[in-house]
Amino acid sequence: MLVIRLQTPNDTEPAWAVLSNKPADWQHGSWEKLLPAARGQDIVLLIPSREVLLTQTSVNTRNQRQLQQAVPFALEDSIADDLDHQHIVWQTRADSTQVDVAIIRRDRLRVWVNALQAHQLRANSVLPDLFALPWEADSLTLWQQGETIWIRTGELSGYASSPAALPLLLDSLTSGKTEALPLRLYSDQTETWEADARFALLTETQAEQLLPSSLQPALKLNLLNGLQDENRANFREHWQRWRLAASLAAITALLAVGIYGVESYRLQQQLDAVDAQNVVLFSQLFPSVSDVDPRSLKNRLASELVRMKGQNNASGTSSSPLPQLAAVAAAMQTAGGLTVEDIRAQTGTLTVNLQAPNQQAIETLRDTLETALGNPVELQSSRTADSVKATLTLGGKS
Repeated sequence: MLVIRLQTPNDTEPAWAVLSNKPADWQHGSWEKLLPAARGQDIVLLIPSREVLLTQTSVNTRNQRQLQQAVPFALEDSIADDLDHQHIVWQTRADSTQVDVAIIRRDRLRVWVNALQAHQLRANSVLPDLFALPWEADSLTLWQQGETIWIRTGELSGYASSPAALPLLLDSLTSGKTEALPLRLYSDQTETWEADARFALLTETQAEQLLPSSLQPALKLNLLNGLQDENRANFREHWQRWRLAASLAAITALLAVGIYGVESYRLQQQLDAVDAQNVVLFSQLFPSVSDVDPRSLKNRLASELVRMKGQNNASGTSSSPLPQLAAVAAAMQTAGGLTVEDIRAQTGTLTVNLQAPNQQAIETLRDTLETALGNPVELQSSRTADSVKATLTLGGKS
């Protein structure tokens, strides 16, 4: 078990001790020196006791669910701050109705937990640092060094005091005592305490050691107890608040994905139909070519036209419609939205039936062909509900 003691959340020189079943010496240094000792160890974080209120209350139940409601209610009058901001842990006693309680502001507890996480460490337990003091039944343990004063009064109880408040605290602890109270003392002011007849001093010399019997019993009051349950409760509360909005957002997203999928499927079906139509037309024009891929149809058409034009020029044939066909293919590459329905070739004449979105596209195609061929192109067209059907007749010799 690695015990880390911090004075502030951003403490640059922590103290630590590797505790087993025998006393461990406190070490002091940098985080770089501490981190190798953390490998494979459960980590106990000791935070300043001034951050934690240790108290007791009486609750006549041992049922944990009832305790969760009864303990905060029993302490409500003794806590000045809003109970909703407090994190409360408790431990029942086997022989009485007394309950030992530790209280810390929830936001401060998370600050201390995050202080370790900043160094890639996770605390298994968080305790006030006065539990580093040893303790025996029917006695007190007091540490006093300058302005720092801790008093451990029991296995799970104690105080962090200021020098001004210490006399009143000692009066309350010794009130009604007829015999001197054993006091285990860690102090650089022993002369003052020796003169106080209320105490029988047990002076300690091993101030820089941590005893297993000091810390292990206090782990029952681990400040991390219940913190995860609070986080889950907060999550459920926020989820209840935003559940309707989140559900509507999820439904909207699913509808959008569904509509997109249906529309994509419909467009793909149309594209597949156009590809099939183009492949059939290509096969009619070039029956000797097989295994045509629709994705490369445009390039294949251009290469076939170039090949056939070259063959035609080599043979000196001037009556072939291939020059007109090549001109049609080149012109259609520059025009958009045109669909060829069929092509018929007779001696010296090429007839192309096609479909266009508007009359202007047909006129543009005709002008392009006349410029390319140097011959007039006959045009006949008719309009349907959403397109224009046209027949182009290319005559003359090339």
